[in-house]
Parts: sequence; C-alpha cells; structure tokens
Amino acid sequence: MSGKRDLGFHQSMLTMKKNYLLLLFLILYAITGYAQVTNVDDCESLTGWGGGGNALSLDNDAPAQGSFSIKSEGGNTERFRKNFASPLNTGIAAGELNIAYLQFSLFVSDITKFSTSDGQFEITSSGNPDTDEFSWGTGSVNLRNGWNNVVLRLSAAGKSGNPDLSAINFFRYYKPINPGESIIIKIDNIRFTKGYEGSELTGARIFNKADDIAGWSGTNGATVDNTNKILGNGSVTRTGAGQDWFILNTTPFNTTVSEVSGIVKFWLYVSDAGLFNGAGNIVFSSSAQAGSDEYRWNLAAQKIQNGWNHVILHLSDATRQGNPNLGAINYFRISQPLNGGVTAKIDEIEFYEPTPATTANPADNTLNGKVMFGYQGWFGLPSDGSPAHNWWLHWFGGAPEHATSTVDMWPYMGNYPQNEQVATNMTYANGSPAKLFSSYSYNTVDEHFKWMQQHEIDGVFQQRFLDYFRTTDTRVHRHFDKVLQNVQTASNKYGRVYAIMYDLSGADATSTEQVIADWKRLVDEMGVTSESNYLWHKGKPLVALWGLGLASNPDATAERSEKLVRWFKEGDPNDPTDDPKYRANIMGGLNNNWRDHSAAWLAVYDLLDVVSPWSVGRYNNESGANAFAINTIRPDMAYLSPKSIDYMPVIFPGFSWFNLQTYRNNPSAAVKNSIPRNGGSFLWQQSQNVINEGANMVYLAMFDEVDEATSFFKMEKFADHTPKGNNAWFLSLDADGYDLTPDWYLALGGYTKKVLAGKATNSLSVPLYPNPLTTDPGNQLPVTLISLSAQVERNVTHLKWQTSKESNSSHFEIQRSTDAKIFSGTGRVNAQGDAAKNTDYKYQDAGLPAGRYYYRLKMTDRDDTYAFSSIVTAEVRSGGDISIYPNPTSASLRIQSESKIQQLDIINASGRKIRTFNPGALTFELDISAWLPGVYVIRVDGVERKIVKH
Repeated sequence: MSGKRDLGFHQSMLTMKKNYLLLLFLILYAITGYAQVTNVDDCESLTGWGGGGNALSLDNDAPAQGSFSIKSEGGNTERFRKNFASPLNTGIAAGELNIAYLQFSLFVSDITKFSTSDGQFEITSSGNPDTDEFSWGTGSVNLRNGWNNVVLRLSAAGKSGNPDLSAINFFRYYKPINPGESIIIKIDNIRFTKGYEGSELTGARIFNKADDIAGWSGTNGATVDNTNKILGNGSVTRTGAGQDWFILNTTPFNTTVSEVSGIVKFWLYVSDAGLFNGAGNIVFSSSAQAGSDEYRWNLAAQKIQNGWNHVILHLSDATRQGNPNLGAINYFRISQPLNGGVTAKIDEIEFYEPTPATTANPADNTLNGKVMFGYQGWFGLPSDGSPAHNWWLHWFGGAPEHATSTVDMWPYMGNYPQNEQVATNMTYANGSPAKLFSSYSYNTVDEHFKWMQQHEIDGVFQQRFLDYFRTTDTRVHRHFDKVLQNVQTASNKYGRVYAIMYDLSGADATSTEQVIADWKRLVDEMGVTSESNYLWHKGKPLVALWGLGLASNPDATAERSEKLVRWFKEGDPNDPTDDPKYRANIMGGLNNNWRDHSAAWLAVYDLLDVVSPWSVGRYNNESGANAFAINTIRPDMAYLSPKSIDYMPVIFPGFSWFNLQTYRNNPSAAVKNSIPRNGGSFLWQQSQNVINEGANMVYLAMFDEVDEATSFFKMEKFADHTPKGNNAWFLSLDADGYDLTPDWYLALGGYTKKVLAGKATNSLSVPLYPNPLTTDPGNQLPVTLISLSAQVERNVTHLKWQTSKESNSSHFEIQRSTDAKIFSGTGRVNAQGDAAKNTDYKYQDAGLPAGRYYYRLKMTDRDDTYAFSSIVTAEVRSGGDISIYPNPTSASLRIQSESKIQQLDIINASGRKIRTFNPGALTFELDISAWLPGVYVIRVDGVERKIVKH
C-alpha cells in the first residue's frame, strides 16, 4: 500500500511539473508573439497589494514565472487589489484596443467553491474602482483548477468614464465565494500586450505576401508599411504621381487555377481615388512584362474608393493577350495615371478556385463542415412584378424617406445593375438620388451568390415566413416565390447550397397544416429537393423549423410542433396525398434557454437532427460572447452529444435597429449602433469561441438583415456616402473608427469557413487587421452607365443604354448568350470618347429564333481596357402558344404548339441537356415513365417550360 501511495505521490508531482512547464511554455510563446509587452507587476513583492481581508503572502510553490507568485487565502470577495506607486503608460492607443490585451496567470485551488454570482477584473486610471475603468466579467473567463493563462482583450471590456491607458494606476480582481468556504487563489506575471497575430493559412496559393520589397518596384519606388496593413507583417507602399504604381518581378509561380473558375484577389489602399486621370489597369503575365502573354483588367471597373479596397478578379473576365501560362506567372503590375500625388498600398495577392459546396449526389451532401447564411430576400421595389407591386417592401413603411425607413445599415450599391435600382426621395451629400435594390430581381440574387462563392461560404437557409405564404396579398406570394426561384438558379450557378427555413414565430393552431401544404407545393411545383444544390443532411433533404418553443400564441403547443416534426421525418399514413418524396431531416431554431423548457418541448427537441439556438442580442460584447460560450454552448453540446443530435451555433456581427424602432414609435429601444461591431472583433470572438467549443457547422446571422444591422453582405464603408438631410441617419462600416472594405464581413465569414475546413488557424486576433481610418471619404463612385434595357418586338431585340459621363471611351461591344454564362460578340457601337453629359445609345439584334437571350455590354476604352455592364434578359417567343400537359405527370407528356416544333430539348434540374428531339410537327408526345422523379425544363424552340415528374 505504501509503495503505491509513494508512486501516486511521485506521479502527481510529475504531472504538476509537466503542467507547470506547459503553462510556462504557453506564456513564453504568447509573449514572444506580441509586438509589445508592458510589464505591470511581476508579483515578486507585496508592495502596493491588498487582499480584501483575505490572507496575502508570497508563494514560492511552482509560480508561473520568477521566484514567487502572490497568494490570497480566505473566503472574502475581493481577492487582489493593487495601487501603483506611479501611473503606468501601457503604450496602447485608443485605436488599438482590438489587438491589445491585459494578461496574467491565475491559480485556483477549487473552482467549485466559487459562487454563481459574477465577479470582475478591473483596471483604472483613477486610483479607485468604478471610475475611469476597463472591466471584464469573470464569467467570460473559463477558469479551471490549477494555473490559468488569462487573456482579456481591451476591446471586449466594459468601460466606465474615460480610462487613460497612458496612466493606469489601479488593478482589482473580485469574485464571490460560497458562504463558509475558503479558497486559495494566486496571481503572477501581470502585463499588457499588444500585437496583431492573424490566422495562418494552410495550402493557400499566395503569389506574394507583400511583407517586404523583394522584387517590387514602380515609378515612385516601394517601401514597407508595418502598421497600415491587412494581413501578415506589412504592406508594400508607394507615394507619388507616377503612373506605374506597383511592379513585381518574381520567379515563375504555379497558380494551380484554371481560366474558367480561377480567381485572384488582393487588398489595395488608395489615399485619394479622386486623383485618377484616365484608364488604369491590372496585369498578370507569364512573359516577365506587360503587353504579352498576359491577363488584364480595367482598374476603374473595380470601383476603387479611398482607403482599403478588396479587389477580386475573375480570370474569365480578363482581357487575354497571347498565351499566358497560369503555371508560370512571373509578373504583376498596377498602372494608373494620376492628377497628383497618391499613396497606395498593396497586401497579400492570392490565387484560388472556390470549392463547390454541392455534391454530384445530393444524398452525399451534409451540413457538417458548412458555414451558412440566413437569407431574408425580403426587399422589394415599386417596379417589381406584373402588375407592379408598388411597394418599398422592408425598406420603408411609407414614402421612401428617412422618416419611414425601417432599416439601419445602408447597403453598398456599387455592384447592383444601375437600370434596376430605384431612386428614393433621399439624396446623397453630392445631390444624387439614393437608390436601392430588390430581391425580386434575379440579378440581385445572382450578385449575392457570386459574393458567397468568392468568399467560399457554403450557402443559405432561405427564410419562409408563415405570414407571407398564408396572406391573401398576391404580391407577397409572387415576391417570395420569385426570390426562391432566384436562389435556386443562382446557388446552382455558383456551386452553393440552399435549404428552406420556416420561421414559426407567428405559429398558431393552423400552422402545422399550413407548413405541410407549403412544403408539398415547393416539392411538387418548384422542385426544391430534386436539385443537386438543395442541402441534404444525414441522407435526407434538410428543412429548418425556426422558432420552435418561441411562439407567443398558446395554440402553438409542443404537441402540434411534434406532429409537424414527425410528419417531415415519418409521414402520415392517414393522408392519401402523402409521399416519401416529402420526407426530410429537421434542424430546429430554438431559444438560447431551450434546455429549461418543459418536458413536452424537450421531447420535441429530442426528435431533431440539428439544434441551432438563437444568440442574436443575447450578449452585446466580446466578454458576453465568452460567457455565452462557456455557460450556454458548452452545456448545450454536452446535452446533445449522447443523443447524436448535431449543434449549429449562431454568430452575428453586431446589432442596431434605431430607424425601425423610431418608425414604430418605440424610443426606448431606438438606440444607434447598440451592439458595435468593433471592426470585426465582436464577430471573430464568437467565431473563435464556437469552433474552440467543438462546433463543426456555423450559422451566420444574417446575409442581408439591414433592418437590425446584422448583415454580412456588402455595406457602405463611409457615413458620408449614406443618404443625408432631414436628420437622416444610417449605419456605415466606419462607425467604430475603422477603415473597412464593403465586403469586410463576407471576408471574415470566409475565414470562419477556412478555420472550420482546416485551411486556417483559429487566431486570437481578427484574421484581417482593421486599420483606423486614415482618409477622408472622398466622392462617391461616379456612375458612367445609367441604364441598359432590352425590349422585344417580334424577333428583334432593341437594346438601349445611357451613360452619364465618358472618359477615353472607344466603343461598346454588344455580347449575347443563351445561358448567361458563355457570351459572344454580336455587334459594336462606337462611343463618344469623352463626354460630360448624358449620352443615349441603341442597337438592334434581329432575326432571332424563339428563346431567352442574355445581353451585356463590353465597355472598352482606347487603351483596350474594359468593363462589363450588368446582364439584361430578352425573351423571343415563337409564332404560336405552347401547351405542355399533364403537369405534374408520371407517365406521358404531350407538347403542342401553334407552329411546327423544330427543336425540343430536355434539361434536368442540374441544368444539363439530357435529350434533344426534332419533331417537325405541331404536337409531340414523350414517354417519361423511366425518368427519375424531379423537375425538368422542356425547351421548345427556345421557349422554356418547367414540368414535374412524379
């Protein structure tokens, strides 16, 4: 017995020594990773320390560093208090809080003796607590028995008064202990640290990190800026009026991408884009020079703004000269004529091909590893629909002016088709009308899914609201069916996935039957589950039911919800219209306190395949996010793990609903920027937490929710570029003092995906460095193409367009496509060249057979640089009407036309042509009994009709 006891003692001492050495290693590693370390107290002396009535002593038993730590023993709440002999200058500026930390080592003998009441860590410049203070709740720190390395980000702190980081003179830690208990707590090595430690990428094709000037040149030379950067250790910088901003000569680089789907991206800073003079270009070449074997893009087409820009270039959009070799790119150049001196910076150039989120067999797909947006698609304009909808759906509660605005965040409008935007009654500072987009337009949704592909985010949960599909307002039905069709098409085009999410927050006694009826219609008429881009999980299509247990109506019972969940999973043998094709697995969107619900509701939740508790507004800073991860996410996952139920945590970038609550006459809730984004620190803390807790799927709330300012999509970066006048206020990305690109939060969402996929480390700092603002907003982007439209008369398409200004313009090439993917030139119209006034153009495309055609303009300058317009659609119909029946059908199909059918194509749900016939007759019959169930497109002489095969 004594031998075993001695062995156990030695093993215990060995374990303690290993743990101590590990902690020491982690501390040293953490310290060496920071650009600046300012020591506060090495805890080698008791001078200036108090313990709130607990016994304080120097302790030499395995301190975290040095010879001693300070030990507090007892049961009183205040554990440590330190008054500094002289104020400490931390060296941390006000704009650096997101990369600055208070760190120390903390030993706890028994965490079970802590009371459930929260405590605080505090630093002040007033010499006392609660005044001019930064504070952190102890509930946000995950303490375990033994030594802990505590890291408190300053941007996550609560703030009282005006703490002066150049004169910190007080520290305190208090935490209530259970009555009658005594505990030992030790503290050691208190310091402030500052430094950006971004996420390290794995397997990325980085052409150049731009961390040093090796290989870089330009008209005005090149230096490195180690402070104003986005990634890594610095950015390559130039200042002057020279035309060749950046030239990079390097050894041949294998991009590993293709021309069809390859993308190159980089970060570009410009101090004053208003000094651009004429056309500039971006060149990648494999000939070690510009002008041969190159890819070239127009710089102005990238809509460069003052400050940082995220430039994303598709190789398929480039002007290709010679035979550039993507396996041996060795030259890069940005050239732009200027009217004066400009400072420009470039950072991290990367080639990549977005990974598809789809699988050839939908049943092989899974929610595991996915990062998904919630997608509202609820924005409409007066011009939508036929007859016209005549509304400002979700933008305004009345006339389109600030007094009736129901959104807080102003979207970045630079990428939406100009001819589809509609002017509000508001104006920008330059007097131009403030315009908005509609989710009803396919081009809007196409642009959104293009952004998702560019940032490699997997897809969306498309929202369907009870009130929207059970209303008698046919505009609502048209709108949301059209949005869903847009999502189906765009997600397929860009290799993203989508799933239906029913919002049950307005549930009542009839909701279960209404959801079932709607789902049947979506399956039967819109083919939602027959497409390869519909998301499956655990071998079945996935449907999300958001708001289980949340509805206020007492008729929305657990029993009715259980019936709905069981119908999706098991069916209804008493329903003669039921069919196995309606079966789905279920994700439940629940409240954050769902584990405290009744036994009846817990029984419903146990039927789910995925649980996704709502977190928006449940905390309002990084410290709160930490506490939520420890106190909610961790026990949630522990509860679900033995039940084999997956867990999808929700993270959000910030929150504000000032305009919405003002319109609702609810002033107490009308708070501007109520949960600040802090340059992405708030979002990244959540992302880091949920992945550290073991989540393998993440819900980003929301893609387009500008109503409550939780949106991730492109938003206006400058407040001066949002509508002005009549007390107008809209939230912009510079609200917290940072220079952020319009797609900043899309990029951060992409990093969440990278970390989840093992392609990036889960960094402590925000992976993209949010720089303080260093430029004025400048002018808004000039609009050169005002409108482009297409109208059809008989078999002639009449194209009309208008420009507001031209500089160095050469000509417009009219390009036509039958699939909106591959375009070819069909005509040319010469441009005015240089014009400061509006100019009208037109072109006729005649002799077209029946079909749907897509047009765009290739707007070319005299130096052969160019930009593409948005795409417009024209449908040329055949001489007679076409009838296809019965539809839906399971056996045969009859096609009838008033003119002879020359060509008939069968296209499956993936967009692939599977059969072609040439009947040469007015009618044609097809035996489709052997076809797989699903949605098909029948194209009759170019006119498309959708049918459903049972």
